[in-house]
Amino acid sequence: MRERRRAGRAGGAGGIVVRRATPEDLDQVVALRLALLRGHAGNAVYGRLRPDAPARARALFRDQLASAQEVTWLAVRAADDVAVGVLRCMEGRGSPLLDPPRYGYVASVYVVPEARRLGIMRRLLDQAVAWSRARGLDELRLHAASDNAAGIAAWEGVGFAVAEHLMVRPLDPEDAEPPAAAPVR
Repeated sequence: MRERRRAGRAGGAGGIVVRRATPEDLDQVVALRLALLRGHAGNAVYGRLRPDAPARARALFRDQLASAQEVTWLAVRAADDVAVGVLRCMEGRGSPLLDPPRYGYVASVYVVPEARRLGIMRRLLDQAVAWSRARGLDELRLHAASDNAAGIAAWEGVGFAVAEHLMVRPLDPEDAEPPAAAPVR
């Protein structure tokens, strides 16, 4: 029964095409990626959106779309080419002391609320997997906001597992004072 329901939802994504984003897609990429950040308004890291973020995003995402070291995938409605999902993937470099030395890093994944649970995230991820394999990479990594239970469940559902926790500590103004140097003997 569960498989049939999943297949039905995935079938509901008919009319959606996943394709590589181009510089002509910049407006849609900016809109989706800023919506992702705005969706995390209460998060300790992602909730601190700068007032000039839209202007900064245009320049940043324009450069990312032109980069040969990364790719942005869009899920678009075939009927009108309106984007309903985005995924960015790049090659990450690990510590020279650990394996693997290179891995695929999945970032900025977002599907508009009305298009969720239709298999779009999985279709975007399939493209990231293919792109990473073509580059000789054999592992994918990503960061998921700890306060996004639905997102974490979705990533676990496609095979990701928690490997570390990012922790944040704001510094108080008093923290700016360096500690007194210990006398050298």
